[in-house]
Amino acid sequence: MIKIIIERDIHKRVIGYTVEGHANAAEYGQDIVCASISVLAQTAILALHDLLSIHVIYEMEDGWISCKLPNNLSDKLLVQADLILSTMLIGMKATHNMYSEYIELHDREV
Repeated sequence: MIKIIIERDIHKRVIGYTVEGHANAAEYGQDIVCASISVLAQTAILALHDLLSIHVIYEMEDGWISCKLPNNLSDKLLVQADLILSTMLIGMKATHNMYSEYIELHDREV
């Protein structure tokens, strides 16, 4: 099962996320559930870096992606980053709605 944890600040802006595990919905290399979530999580990191020049704090390993925004961002960058991360979350929620037996999604304030 894939476990997704979305972290928000006190203003409800997404400031980080963790994705761990595998869906095991199909054979390795054929699993569209894993691929979908992985692409969304990795694209968000790339967008934060390439579009906003944010040097996110992230880790990637097999079955594990973690991303956190740095603490020193301006309000303007936080709003822009939230737009990217909220777009990622829309895709993750849609995937969760279609394949809920393979995905656990938690959205919390930290």
